[in-house]
Amino acid sequence: MLKLNQLASLGQSIWYDYIRRQFITGGELQSLIDKGLRGVTSNPSIFEKAIAGSSDYDEDIKNLISQNLSVEEIYEKLVIKDIQLAASLMLPVYYKTDSLDGYVSLEVSPKLAHDTQATIDEAKRLYKLIDRKNVMIKVPATQEGLPTITELIGSGINVNVTLIFSIENYKQVAEAYIQGLELLSARGGKLSAVSSVASFFISRIDSAVDKELDKIGQEELKGKTAIANAKLAYKVFEKIYHTERWKSLLKRGAKVQRLLWASTGVKNPLFPDTLYVDGLIGKQTVNTVPPITFNDFLNHGSLIVTIDENIEEAVELLNKIRELGIDVNAITEKLQLEGLELFSISFRNLKEAIRSKIEKIKEQSQSFRVILNGYQSAIDNSMMELKMQRVIERIWEKDYTLWADRPTEISNRLGWLKSPDVSLLMSDDILDFVEAVNKDGYKNALLIGMGGSSLAPEVFAKTFGTKAGYLNLEILDSTHPEAVLEYVERFDPKETLYIVSTKSGGTVETFSFMKFFYNLTLKRVGKEKVGEHFIAITDPGSGLESTAKQLNFRKIFLNDPNIGGRYSALSLFGIVPAAIIGVDIKKLLNNAAIMVCNSEGANCPVHGDNTPAKLGLIMGELANQERDKITFITSQKLSFFGNWVEQLIAESTGKSGKGILPVVGQEILSPENYSNDRFFVNIKLKNDDSNDAAFEKLVNAGHPVVSILLDDVYDLGGEFFRWEMATAVAGWRTMIQPFDQPNVESAKILAREKLAEYSKEGKLSQPNPNFVFDCIKIYSTDYSKDFKSLIQNQLGVDADDFRKKGNQYIAIQAYIKPTTDNDKMLHSLRTLLQEKYKSAVTVGYGPRFLHSTGQLHKGDAGKGVFIQIISSVKKDLQIPDEAGSDDSKMSFGTLIKAQAFGDRKALKNAGRKVITFLLESDDLKSINKLTEKIEEIID
Repeated sequence: MLKLNQLASLGQSIWYDYIRRQFITGGELQSLIDKGLRGVTSNPSIFEKAIAGSSDYDEDIKNLISQNLSVEEIYEKLVIKDIQLAASLMLPVYYKTDSLDGYVSLEVSPKLAHDTQATIDEAKRLYKLIDRKNVMIKVPATQEGLPTITELIGSGINVNVTLIFSIENYKQVAEAYIQGLELLSARGGKLSAVSSVASFFISRIDSAVDKELDKIGQEELKGKTAIANAKLAYKVFEKIYHTERWKSLLKRGAKVQRLLWASTGVKNPLFPDTLYVDGLIGKQTVNTVPPITFNDFLNHGSLIVTIDENIEEAVELLNKIRELGIDVNAITEKLQLEGLELFSISFRNLKEAIRSKIEKIKEQSQSFRVILNGYQSAIDNSMMELKMQRVIERIWEKDYTLWADRPTEISNRLGWLKSPDVSLLMSDDILDFVEAVNKDGYKNALLIGMGGSSLAPEVFAKTFGTKAGYLNLEILDSTHPEAVLEYVERFDPKETLYIVSTKSGGTVETFSFMKFFYNLTLKRVGKEKVGEHFIAITDPGSGLESTAKQLNFRKIFLNDPNIGGRYSALSLFGIVPAAIIGVDIKKLLNNAAIMVCNSEGANCPVHGDNTPAKLGLIMGELANQERDKITFITSQKLSFFGNWVEQLIAESTGKSGKGILPVVGQEILSPENYSNDRFFVNIKLKNDDSNDAAFEKLVNAGHPVVSILLDDVYDLGGEFFRWEMATAVAGWRTMIQPFDQPNVESAKILAREKLAEYSKEGKLSQPNPNFVFDCIKIYSTDYSKDFKSLIQNQLGVDADDFRKKGNQYIAIQAYIKPTTDNDKMLHSLRTLLQEKYKSAVTVGYGPRFLHSTGQLHKGDAGKGVFIQIISSVKKDLQIPDEAGSDDSKMSFGTLIKAQAFGDRKALKNAGRKVITFLLESDDLKSINKLTEKIEEIID
């Protein structure tokens, strides 16, 4: 027996909290019905995302524009068509269950919520207009809504009563329903022909109560109030429907108004993902679940009746909550008011989405353009394979077999699929925190972290800047002592908030930074206040969480542990820093949610406009066709997005002897300077044509390209998700597992060996240089003894020779202080090499790149040449052994040199070509000398 049918045999029906055109017409709804789905609920937020984030409704809107209809009228035409289509598909369920299930719900406009008669009139109009017996009209359980329920039921109209949070309100709803049945009977109506559900909202109660529990340090009670409240509501339900009054109606054919558990997607990622399904199973109930919870339940949900278990414990829990001074009744009243406001906001956003779509249709603007130049047939074939194998649907179903035979580091790495929703639900708490920090007079925030913990915050800081009244945010992800010293000199600890950000909680660089700045701040503000200057963003149970508690950090943000670092941009790792600088995180996340809608399985990449699927398929297929150097051209304002996407693609695909090399920040040269291994992506802001001419030359030269147009920087919310999904799809196409990083640890192990050696011997051993040039020690994996033979042996005399030597790209790894001047000098060296060898050249600062492109460098096919530039340390800083202790066995200068030579050895062990320049004097002058010497040889 199918799982949903087994659940139904226990008395609970599963409905689906989701609707959109392609979901209905593309066969997905029917497939779920075949699996045992018994109903559908809709809301304006879902419609908004579908209209804004897909082409589902474009043809209908085009036709309706010509009819001179208002936005509200267009909305109504669209939504009624969807409801009618869905109701027709659900009709067999309606008949099969003897009208118990098979319903589709649609709400009355929330602007009428406080006008009883207007709501009644509108509900009757919609019900008549839809003309389907298996439709329910959603009415809020407000005081004005209660008479509406009675009148609609009394008129034979099915009602889904929404926004019930409290038991007392539920009693009122049940009474209104029963009165409606009595009215229907008095009017001579047929009681068996009308149905109703009472939608009792769940997760929002826990979110609100848990916020209060956090304030008083009662973490052990979190995540329990909502289910306890629902259990007691169910006891009331059983009592109501066993009275003599009810029995009289039952004899005349009346149906029980079932309790429907709504808002059952888990908001807190630290809770089990099926918590609000598994814990609420019982007879004569419905659970309407969002798609991701639906898939989670099918995958690992339980089939045990739980709603009537542990009632005494539920009573005790709610009593304890009250004893702690938390007024649950006040909270539920507030939640209903907030629920109405959220519905109103959703309707406003929906209308705005329609207006925006109308404008785009009239302008005929293209936000996603693909020109494949000879690869169209291969892409078309791959696209059909993607469709036939249900790749997108299986990603949302969390089917690890898309990428590997085992679920290891896949099943526990897909939390990013719901990051926009989870972060949006946590946004009010984040904003409350930011407001408190601003009031306390901080001026600067210094985020200390590496890789996925630092790159998205850098995008926000460099792209959005700091809003007036918010903290200036900067990122420290270099262990070069002069980079650390810069923040000692520039940021007064008394005015600085330190954001310690690491998923694992044990990243050596991050902990070294934390201990250093903790001691610095301790000396400036004292033991009583030092903790107030630190917050942590980490996974639950990490070393950082325990350290942060021990050191009394101001705040600990615990992120969903089922998200890998490079997929964490829209999780707390990215959103908390964004909020700190004043980014409108709700707008950003709403744009991300629109892209989520665009990427869903219902949006077919062949017949629809699923741009993440198309982009990922193109990336993967072109890589299979040896166009594996994805080169980014961006508007200047979007340039730092490249650093984030570089890590995402490189660390996800660079393994198992394969890889897609992302190239970011490279100067746009004329077409003859590129080999035929390139795939270009142009990401530009609306009205920015600065790169258009150069980009079109690349198109005309025959390179495959994708062009992405963003309305404004807030569209980056969607862009983060688009590239995350695309990278997952590219992994499928190239047969690469995109969520692990098997080669990252090799460099870390060798660096630790170097540090252990230092601890024992008091110095770092270094290999003998091949030769010395102008006080620069030069090491190479070949036997060159002079500069000319080094360049010719490792790189070649020209582009053809470069390729004959098996080379495909050059990676410059700069273990020097990141500065604007050094950026320019490294860029000059990069462009020189690019023009000479017609090859992709990347640049990364160490050890930062070890957490970004380092995986690809050691895991790909081994076609790179690696040029290390390691600076001498002039001003060193000691790393405390422990926070609060002055003892130190190691310096930042020692750490970065150990990391550089550790990675050199890891690359060498992997069979890579490595050239190392160990500078002994001024970095700029030394790099300039190197550039001049290389230019002299290759000219």
